[in-house]
Amino acid sequence: VVISGETDYVTDGKRVETIANGSRMMPYVTAMGCTASSMVGAFAAVNPSDLLDASLHAMALMGVAGEIAAGKSAGPGSLLTNFVDTLYNITEDQLAEAVRQ
Repeated sequence: VVISGETDYVTDGKRVETIANGSRMMPYVTAMGCTASSMVGAFAAVNPSDLLDASLHAMALMGVAGEIAAGKSAGPGSLLTNFVDTLYNITEDQLAEAVRQ
């Protein structure tokens, strides 16, 4: 289960993990929740043996990309474009350095 918000909560019913990344602008972008669901599904497809970790990693990427994109955006419209560009260009090092749990 993934509950997104200012802090994202991810649980498998036994463990609970959190991600504290993202931007206050993200809820104002249509389909951001659908994007999160799609990313969780994609990460689950490549890590089906640990769905909690797959979900946690997807939400970490979502949050960090949102933060980076927000830093380049004037509002929700440009956030959407910058978010997609950030997903395309983000590096593993950028992600590892920015994740807050």
